[in-house]
Amino acid sequence: MGVTLYLVRHGEAASSWDEDPDPGLSDTGAEQARQAADSLSKLDEPVRLLSSPLKRARETAHPLEKRWGQRADIVPHIAEIPSRHIAFSDRRAWLTDVMSGHWAGQEDVLLNWRAGIIEYLRQQTENAVLFTHFMVINAVVGHIEGADKVLLFRPDNASITRISLDNGQLSLIERGREAITVVR
Repeated sequence: MGVTLYLVRHGEAASSWDEDPDPGLSDTGAEQARQAADSLSKLDEPVRLLSSPLKRARETAHPLEKRWGQRADIVPHIAEIPSRHIAFSDRRAWLTDVMSGHWAGQEDVLLNWRAGIIEYLRQQTENAVLFTHFMVINAVVGHIEGADKVLLFRPDNASITRISLDNGQLSLIERGREAITVVR
């Protein structure tokens, strides 16, 4: 039997990532995190919790951690797209350019980041909820669908994308709810 992985995009951040390198959740984001916990708490049994090290993902995990009485393991592999090599003031323009492109044209740091995410997911041996980011979810869905476009869909804040892993093969069960616009 395969493994089911629930990729949860973090709730709305208190500020954008080109204004604050590691924002926490806004009040709306905290409510979105509670709603995601409500939805996930309906699983047959608690599963392993994994979170990006960034505050907005960790804070999104918190309501489910409280319900299930467990802490999420912090996993750097599911952190946001690497941008430390980009000047802070240039991050938004850089990301817009990346999202409008194709994986075949991306720099090695991004290709290695994407490959690391996929390899990490392939190593999972039990069902898990992963609190992560917009670009991570796009990288995973794009890989599964064999798409070269970087941006395939716009997972909404606190949306849940379900994938399965069976014999090392990742498959999409269901895309998470889509946002009308990209939210921080």
